[in-house]
Amino acid sequence: MKRRALAICASLLLVALVPGSTLAITSTSNLDQSAATGSTSTGGHFLAQTFTAGRGGLLTGFDLSLAVNGMTSVTVALQGVHNIGGNMVPDGIVKATWSEFVTGGSSSTPSWVHFSVPSEPVVAPGTMYSIVFDSGAAAAFGPPGDLYAGGAAWSNPQGVGWIGIANLSDFGFRTYVDDVGTVLQWDKPQITAGTSTSLTLTATMTYANGVEANHYGALLGLVPTWFTPTGITCSDTASKIVPADCTLLNFGNGFGSLIPASATGDIMTFTVTGTAGPAPSAAGTSGLAGADACIDYPDESMLCGDGTASVDVIAAAATPAPTAPPTDAPRTAAPPTAAPPTVAPTVAPTVAPTPTPSPTKAATPPPTSTGVGSSSDESGSTIWFLPVVLIALFGLLILDIRRRRLAS
Repeated sequence: MKRRALAICASLLLVALVPGSTLAITSTSNLDQSAATGSTSTGGHFLAQTFTAGRGGLLTGFDLSLAVNGMTSVTVALQGVHNIGGNMVPDGIVKATWSEFVTGGSSSTPSWVHFSVPSEPVVAPGTMYSIVFDSGAAAAFGPPGDLYAGGAAWSNPQGVGWIGIANLSDFGFRTYVDDVGTVLQWDKPQITAGTSTSLTLTATMTYANGVEANHYGALLGLVPTWFTPTGITCSDTASKIVPADCTLLNFGNGFGSLIPASATGDIMTFTVTGTAGPAPSAAGTSGLAGADACIDYPDESMLCGDGTASVDVIAAAATPAPTAPPTDAPRTAAPPTAAPPTVAPTVAPTVAPTPTPSPTKAATPPPTSTGVGSSSDESGSTIWFLPVVLIALFGLLILDIRRRRLAS
């Protein structure tokens, strides 16, 4: 645990020295700069190839195109550069030095010779460095043309100053810079305070390294106190993780020697599932998670890259006050409909029927006497007839008066 804590601190230092080292790495290859070999060669005790680092990290190795008939010792040093007369040449400040034995069967047939750099010096992207070597009995080869723009081949045969090589612009070389990065991500951008929510944290760790790496480290160094991990799954492209070792305990304490390094790098993915239960008071804060990926080397040096991820904790939505049921507006009574006026039925005037007058008996005219009759009989008949006529006329008059009154 102490060493892992130191690894985190060391990684922070390397982040400062190597900008962008914790960004996502697109490839596990640690090959950085290179120039092709060729048929042109030169030899000598003081040769140099300058180069401009393209990535930041640890310079763990480089290759030179050499040819030797037999075996010879080649001494190498990594130096910086300075400007002499407009030329960027080795500055004599040694960052690392070592020797390698080189063997071969021909001094005219070059091959790539790999040099592992001890103590893995840090290089910064965009900065020029120099590989200074004494080739001994070996010849160094390169292309006839100037194919590499980030540096040049130099010679210092007398040890008094660096000069260009007339027929050789660059030596054939390759540099290897180890790098490691961690990318963390929550599966939700925000969670609600005072509630229990399922939450997943994914850590992707990319290791770009060569044969010098020893073991990989993987550590979940920080999770919010309200996050409870419940499960984990592990996978990697180089199949270096043993399934039985994929436990929350190992990830929390840090995988160390459990994961051997691959000579071609590796990409590891850890998916941690769990439950988030922030208190209501956590609203307005962020839940921070941190993880750390490291490459361990046999000489106990280490290269690490950190990553962080945050999830926002938001307040629960306010519960709206109960809404009173809507009150129906009082109904407006329709104005009473006036009943149509009662019209008294028109009573037709009763007209008394006009009595039918009794037929008037016509007076019997007195017979015309054609002879002599009794005078007493004729007088009696006339007296009887007159009252009857008078009564009839009087009745007619009464009826006519009544009719007129009723008509008026």
